Amino acid sequence: MDLPTIQKRIDQMEKLSEEVRISKEMLKGELENEETYLQATEEVKGATQKRKQIKDEILGKGPNQEVLANIKSNTDEITTLRDILSAELTQYYQENNTDEIPDASGIARKFKISVKLMPKKGQYENRNSFGQYDKEE
Repeated sequence: MDLPTIQKRIDQMEKLSEEVRISKEMLKGELENEETYLQATEEVKGATQKRKQIKDEILGKGPNQEVLANIKSNTDEITTLRDILSAELTQYYQENNTDEIPDASGIARKFKISVKLMPKKGQYENRNSFGQYDKEE
């Protein structure tokens, strides 16, 4: 694939993304101008707040808090392991030029390498190398 073709595709994607953004804003404006929609939105907000309050009461009980702490701990560990595995599989792919690896039981597992184009500089200055906004401490 040559560079001008890639650049053209990037330009097309950016133009279409801008079109989508403008269209979504237009539709949002139309919804906000409709009184019945605004009333329904307020009713949903009230019900959502009530549900959240009840949920917080239930989850605030002792045994449930322990379960939530366990879930958070395990989720954090999974995230860390997933990041490490991603780096290891990328290295494995580079070294062996294959997208299959046997698991512990010997079954071949396929994996996928993913590439993401980062936003232009200037427009999103506060983003890290993954395109996420940096958290202010």
